[in-house]
This record gives sequence, structure tokens and C-alpha cells, in this order.
Amino acid sequence: MCEEKYDEGEISDADIRVSRILHTLSEEYGSLQDSEIKKIFDMENVTVIATAEGDGAKVVGRQGEIVKKIADRIDNSIRVVEAAQDDMEVIKGLLSPAEVESINTVFAPEGQSKKIVVSEEYEGKINLSIEEFEQIIDEITGTNYKLSFE
Repeated sequence: MCEEKYDEGEISDADIRVSRILHTLSEEYGSLQDSEIKKIFDMENVTVIATAEGDGAKVVGRQGEIVKKIADRIDNSIRVVEAAQDDMEVIKGLLSPAEVESINTVFAPEGQSKKIVVSEEYEGKINLSIEEFEQIIDEITGTNYKLSFE
């Protein structure tokens, strides 16, 4: 089943690598045993772990000790976001420390999208490129968002 998901692109090398690390750490940290990982996004400057709603803190651990161990093993910084019902919570998690100034609906010939406006002072400070952010938010929420620093 896992091999089939891998062949179809549903899971990636990063999903497998981080899941194995989490499985090993679950022997030491019981909270990981009942946490659900939705998807791993291995980006250039950060690896994003999307968890089920309510499971983010379990993956972070007390004072971030679990994510620090994962980061050390994969040699990349980690950002944990919960796949929440409210898209705004996911957006805030991905963009932190930046604050969302507005979200606007954009109508274009190719369809409707939503534009997230963040102060330009945060450009380059969120560890994700605009393209990476847009890919991740689309996969987590199923909504086409565009990010703009203004």
C-alpha cells in the first residue's frame, strides 16, 4: 500500500524519512503515538510538517525538543502547522512571524483565487518562497491562494 502511494506520488521521500524519524522518537515520546501527520513538504530552507488538527503541539514537544531532534536528523529547519478547518489558522502558521494584513478575492479570466497581503517588511523572513507557500497552502486547504508582500 505504501509502495503504491509512493509510486502514485501521494507520499514522497521526505514523508517516508520524517515518518521513520517520528516512529523512532515515538518510543521516547508517547505523545507521538497518537498524532497524525497529514503531509511533509521538504522545501529548500524549511521542512513543513502538516499535522491533523490538534496534533501540532504533540509533534513540537515540550520546548520544541521533538522538532529540534527531527531538524538535527534531516539537517533542515522545521515548521509545524495543523491542517485546521479554518484556513486562516494554516496561513498564520506558515507565515509566522508575519501577520496577515488582508485576504481578498481576486476574479480573473482563469478563475477565482484569494490574495493574501502581508507587509513587505516580512519578505524573505518566513523561510518559504512565494511559490513554495502557495503550493503548500493549496495542498493543505484545497484553495488557490496567492501571496503578496505590499
